[in-house]
Amino acid sequence: MCNALKPQLPIHIQAPQTWMCMDDKVIHNKMRINCDVQISNRKLPSLNLSNKRNGTRSSLGIGRLPGSKADVTSLFIQLCTAQNKLGSKYKVSGNIEAVFTKFVAEGKFTIRFREPAHDLCVKADPVLAKSFLQTLKLGIQNKDIDKLHLSNLAPVKQSQVEKPKTKLVIGSRREYPITTTFPYSLESLKINDVQLNRIENRILKLKRLHSLNLNNNLIKELPSAMSEMHCLTELHLSLNNITHISHQLFEGRLSHTLQLLDLSNNKMEYLPHTLGKLHNLISLKIGENFLQKLPVSLGKLTRLKYLMASNNKLVELPASIRHLKVDTLDVFGNPFSSRLGLVRNNIVGVPCLKEIASAYCVKRRLQPTAADIPATLVEYLQAWMKCLCGRICYESHILACISLNLKLVASALTIGNAFQTSAPALATLCSQKCFDKFAKL
Repeated sequence: MCNALKPQLPIHIQAPQTWMCMDDKVIHNKMRINCDVQISNRKLPSLNLSNKRNGTRSSLGIGRLPGSKADVTSLFIQLCTAQNKLGSKYKVSGNIEAVFTKFVAEGKFTIRFREPAHDLCVKADPVLAKSFLQTLKLGIQNKDIDKLHLSNLAPVKQSQVEKPKTKLVIGSRREYPITTTFPYSLESLKINDVQLNRIENRILKLKRLHSLNLNNNLIKELPSAMSEMHCLTELHLSLNNITHISHQLFEGRLSHTLQLLDLSNNKMEYLPHTLGKLHNLISLKIGENFLQKLPVSLGKLTRLKYLMASNNKLVELPASIRHLKVDTLDVFGNPFSSRLGLVRNNIVGVPCLKEIASAYCVKRRLQPTAADIPATLVEYLQAWMKCLCGRICYESHILACISLNLKLVASALTIGNAFQTSAPALATLCSQKCFDKFAKL
């Protein structure tokens, strides 16, 4: 990190405020941050010794000893590790040769001391890094030191120098935290077999969570706030009591991050049309439910590779899946009882201007927002359907149940017996010509 940086003065940062952030934290009366620190001794290379060391989980503080004068001459930077909880102290006044802040936006900075000839290469939370550097800057300038939130340079606790916990598995009710919080640093959380009946807000607020596994519980509904989880890629909810899902769940941040969704072994009768907004979804497991139909928007999941929908009550499939190329499609154990033929003809003449303009926007991948056009038109614009010929449709279309060859959709297919490859599918067709063409397949 040091080799990539050039000397420059600490950047201008807002005055430090009160911070409270679980694992990576600055407490309001102690300027101390948890971070990774690599110590580089600049004298070792001249002795033909390597100065390369791996970064160590540390606690880095700025402070003065109790009772000392409130000026820069009494300031020290204290570095504590698991091996040295008392800490090493570096004098601030006249002892800092340079501060490297080129990558502070990523939470990286380096402090170069004259004595000892050490470079402290720090990697921390970006917000906390800036707060630390601002306090250091004010201290060097000898400004209002008695008003700064300084550390008392006391030894640290073991928890302050431990590596943040990224994975937590809870397999019984007695292990479930009731009086304590979940670690803020969690990236994977697995809670199984604890009879959990709802998803708490403290789980939804885990901003670093990538994988959430709540299989085999008693959850009945999913909070809409889950749609704003920052970076969730995997959501496992198998073996619960979920009966329905709000259309809001698949909007927000979740629509861009979610790659795996497991809703198998629940009690759902339908899925919301907003399912099609999960642009990056790769695996969808919805088997062992009571689903009779799947949303037409399923065909918009262009990155989908695995679709498991066995043992439901599906009477037909949406023909929009013809636009997908999945590796595995499992629809075994469904009745598929819909009769083939015309369902409804909504073509009454030339499409209205709203339809024509909306179809043009979709074709050109234009995405106007409520700041550009009325919000009702934004919703209308997103409700497009695609004919099997590829043309975009809105109100003006023919709805028909056709026989769809699923071998055109999936490389590996499980539907019934070895000779069955087709299933009834509800198709949106743009014209009589397309109806005549695809209804005969």
